Amino acid sequence: MEHIETVDISDIKFTSTVFPTPEDMALWKSLTPEQKRAVELRDVKEGQASGLATPCTMADIIAEAKAEMKK
Repeated sequence: MEHIETVDISDIKFTSTVFPTPEDMALWKSLTPEQKRAVELRDVKEGQASGLATPCTMADIIAEAKAEMKK
C-alpha cells in the first residue's frame, strides 16, 4: 500500500453521505484493501480542501438536531 496515490478510483462513487445504502455497502465490500485506502484518503483530502467548518458548540449541534427532528 505504499503507492496508494497511484490506485485508480476515478470510477468509484458512493451515493450516500452519512448512512450507506445497500448498494454502497456492496460497492465498498467489492473493493480491494488498496482501493479502500485510496477512497479514504480521497475523502479526507476533499474534506480538508473544503475549508473550515463553522465553529459551534455541542449545545449548538444538539439544538440543530432537535430542530430537524421537529420538521
